[in-house]
Amino acid sequence: MSNSNTQFSIAVHVLVGIAKYGKVNSNELAESVNANPIFIKRILAKLSSSGLVSSSSGRNGGSVLARHAEKITLLDVYKAVEAPKAFMVHSYPKNMSCKISTHIQSAMGDVLDDVQIALEERLKSTSVYDMLEKVAIEQ
Repeated sequence: MSNSNTQFSIAVHVLVGIAKYGKVNSNELAESVNANPIFIKRILAKLSSSGLVSSSSGRNGGSVLARHAEKITLLDVYKAVEAPKAFMVHSYPKNMSCKISTHIQSAMGDVLDDVQIALEERLKSTSVYDMLEKVAIEQ
């Protein structure tokens, strides 16, 4: 799994934590995720640059949601952490003497484009608040 895909799930975790507890600092978030605080700060920087969180530094610093959890979709998060496409066609050179090799990239490309569209539609229909409710149900 690529690092960006991991960043996406961690970013959702972080946003759900902020949605639940309000102002939270990176050390508290790192403890929840069980990750290095520096890594969490990098995620928060991306979320801040995308307008999803507002962060302040210092002793009383922390991060808060920049808008209501209901208004932040998982697609917003996916784009904020610059996650790659879910699947990609391999980029090996074509073997021109093989019919499969000469056509598989375009054939698979169409299918994978449809998968990406479906993924993004699903992410667009799910909010951080929805995830918070799912977490609360499972506790």
